[in-house]
Parts: sequence; structure tokens; C-alpha cells
Amino acid sequence: MKMLFCWSVLAFLLFLPSAQAGDEQAMAARPLMVGDLPVGTVTVRVGRGSLTNAAVGLKVEARVTAPGGKTSQRTEETKADGRATFTDLPVGAEFIAETVVDGERLQTAAFAIPEQGGARLMLVSSQGEAAEGKGEEAAAPSNPHAGGHAHAGMAEAAVAGLAGTVAAKDGLAAGTLELRLLDAAGAPIADQEVRIGRSAGMPAAMSFVASRSDKDGMVRFSNLETGDSHRYTVLIERDGLQLHSATFALSADHGSAGELRVSGQGKDPAVLQVSNASKFLIDLREDALAVMENLVLENTSGQIFSPGPAGLAIPLPAGASNTGAIEGGAHLDVQADAIVILRDAVPPSGSQGIPVQARLGFFLSTAGEGSITIRQPMPFGIDSPLVMVPERTHLRLTAPGLQAVAPQKDEEGAQMLMFQLASVPRNGVLSITVSGLPTRGGPGKTIATLLVAGLVVAVLIGLRRSGVQQKDNGNRERLFAELVEVERARRAAGSDSAPLVARRAELVAAIEAVDASPAGKSA
Repeated sequence: MKMLFCWSVLAFLLFLPSAQAGDEQAMAARPLMVGDLPVGTVTVRVGRGSLTNAAVGLKVEARVTAPGGKTSQRTEETKADGRATFTDLPVGAEFIAETVVDGERLQTAAFAIPEQGGARLMLVSSQGEAAEGKGEEAAAPSNPHAGGHAHAGMAEAAVAGLAGTVAAKDGLAAGTLELRLLDAAGAPIADQEVRIGRSAGMPAAMSFVASRSDKDGMVRFSNLETGDSHRYTVLIERDGLQLHSATFALSADHGSAGELRVSGQGKDPAVLQVSNASKFLIDLREDALAVMENLVLENTSGQIFSPGPAGLAIPLPAGASNTGAIEGGAHLDVQADAIVILRDAVPPSGSQGIPVQARLGFFLSTAGEGSITIRQPMPFGIDSPLVMVPERTHLRLTAPGLQAVAPQKDEEGAQMLMFQLASVPRNGVLSITVSGLPTRGGPGKTIATLLVAGLVVAVLIGLRRSGVQQKDNGNRERLFAELVEVERARRAAGSDSAPLVARRAELVAAIEAVDASPAGKSA
């Protein structure tokens, strides 16, 4: 049976959404202290049903209580990535934030502003695309070529595949938007359904209106809300993909216009690489390592990479078992324990939107050994990834270019050791040796072997005797105890030592001599 990945603490450190919105919320409402933000800075990322569905244009209200007891209120708005950023917060002050998503009130845990670095939090509503499907009757477009209508939210995740800008234009009435659509070759796209989505206010709901382009690729909307608090995005369905533009606002004084070009599609995986934003987490389980991966894919071309019906194969280390995709990332199919298939398209890396992330986990059996080497093929290469290990495991890592970086604490305050690895070229292998693993009983593995051997000798030689003199018993016990210590020393040395091997042979011979003595042979 496939394992269920519910490791919220580990997923939190990997900045991964968990499988369910409720779990995301419980996990994300607590802060992650990070060193990549300035002191006194807190970001609150808001998602609608999932962190991949960023809630844009929402007001996040924070209550800040200074060490002296004075309380103040701060309000910031979520940007295109769903983040609201609070800066210049006093160190030691208590911070708590809340927002409302589609009528659902979300609140972070209260915590003290750290003395070093900043903090990240996440808030995810339990409502997803159902909330996005609310039409906006007041924004019905006036296009002479096609009647406007409110439209439900798009069922599939959209790809950032519409390039271009929207800006104010003289001669257009405020609240009017004119767009011209072009294909990858620059030709007008006629009779194309075009949806624009808007999010604003608190509470907020993403709403859509739709129209169709004319023979020249032109589409026109009117009576739209204006001002920076209303953020829009354009969405179309083209060549089997849902494509969206960057977000934009409409001027309150003029209408706006823009030209959007559809990015072409390619199928050559040579344009892909795994970025240095990728992370691995290695934890210890009984007789196994638990490995979680967040592989962030980059597309170095100007076209959308389409994996096609066969998908894109991502190989895992040999011996991987209980492999499972972690929801919140790209669509992955587990084809076998050592291979998963990516189904999502990958937009050009310069486009706006959350990057495509393959999130997965698996087990590797340690077979009771003291060390194990993880060897994962990297057909697209990987750029200097980050590896995390809970300090409590006492595991040690060896890898090319391994460098320790500043440790972090998880949401429960446990220390996480952090390491940066060297880059791996395309078609190379990421190799990490994990040592310090608890062996199956430690020295007991060797001792057990000796005891079994001793029992065999006893059965073959000693059990036929009705009695053995006390002196021979004492000699045998002394020799056998020394033999155990020699075996321990050989195991600790990691290789066969000539003096220890010689002494082992002497002890075995001495034990056999005792058993072969007249007293030992007496029945």
C-alpha cells in the first residue's frame, strides 16, 4: 500500500503546500523564521484553496503589539504572487495577521518578531475554484462581434503563456479594455474566447467575464472596475492549454489597451533544467530513510514546454519504495517506485506565475547498514540544491561540493541542518552518502553471527559431553569473550586489520583446542 505523506513539519520547511487545504492552513498559520528577509519583515502568503491559486488584491490586516504594550494596526495588500509584505516591524513585538477569503476569515498564530532575519507565513482558504466561479454581471463586455457573459472559473491550472503588456490609452473611456491577440507567429487570433478575471476587496472573490475576438484578433470589454485595488488577468484556452497573462490594473482616468501574444509550444526537454530553488529533506525512519523532494523546473526557452500525452519521466534512486506525489505541486503520476511522470506544461522561466514544482517523497531501505548512498539520475541536471536533515537524527552527509549553511528551526523549534550541494550536469547523477545510520543492533549484528557459530560448534562438539570441567568452561568463556571484542574492533576499524585477523585466528584455534581436550571429549 502506498504511504500517505502527511509530514506537515517537513513540508513546511520545504515551502510545500500539503495535500488538503485544512492541513495547509493548520501548518501554514505558524511562522517560519528565515534569514533571507530583512530584520523586521514579515510576509503573509494567501491562497484560495491551494497556494498554487494565489489570492491577489486582498487586504491583510496585522495587529502589532510593541514590547512596551502599545498596539497598532497595519494593513497591506497581496500582490501578484499572493504575498502581503510588512516591513519595519519592531524586534520583539507580537505580530498576528488575518484576512478574509471568500467570506472565510483566516488568522495566523501570534509570535514575536525575531532579532535576526524575518518570517514567512501562509494562509490558505478551504474554498477553491468554487469561489472563483462567481460571475460578474456588472462587468458584461460590449463587443459588437460577440455577446458578453459571465463565466465560471477555469477548471484546470493555467500556464503563464500570454506575453505582453496592458497600459492606459488616451481616447478610451475609463473602465474600457481593448486587447489584440496574436499567435506565436504574430498573426491575429480570430474568434477566440477571452476571459478576464478580477479579484479585489475584502472579502474577495475572483470573478470572470468573457467575450470573443473579431477577425482582427480584437476584443473589447467595458464597465470594468478601475484603480489599483482591482487586479485583472487575461485567460484563454489554446492548443489544449489554459494560458494566462501577467496581472494588471486599469487606470481610473483612461481606458486601457494591450497586445498579447501566445507563446509557442515545444516538446524538446533539452530546454528544461532543475533550479537551485530545489530542496531535499532526508529524515530517519526505522530501517529506512524518508526522502522528500521539491524539484523546481526552469524552462530556458521562450516557448511553453509541453510534455505531451506520454508526459515527462523523472527518475528516482534505485530502491525507492512507497513513492508518492505530494499535492500542491505539479500533476505527477507514479508509474513505478523509481519513476514518476510529470503531466504539466512548463512555461518560460521569465513569465509571471508560480514555477512548476515536482513534489514527491519515497523511502529507501537502509537494510540495517551504517551508511547508504542515494544516487538519483538527473537527466536535466540540477543547480546547487539545498539539502536539509533534522539534527536529532545525528545523520552525516557526504557529497561533492557539500557546504554547510546556516541551520533553521522547524515550526516546533527543532533544529534543521542545512547543506548546499554542487551542481550536477545534465544526464549526471546526484550522489549523497548518508552515514551515522543505526545498524540493526549495532555490534549485536556481529555478535549474533558469532553466537550462531558458537551454537553450531556446541551442537557438533560440546553437546555430546555429559559434563565439562570447570577450568575448560572458564577458558572457553574467556576466549569467546575476547573473540567478540576482536570482532567489534574489526568492525569499528572499517577494514580488516592484519593484527586483528591474526588474533581472531588464534582465538578460534584456542577455542577448538579446548573443545578437543580430553576433558572436552569426555562423555
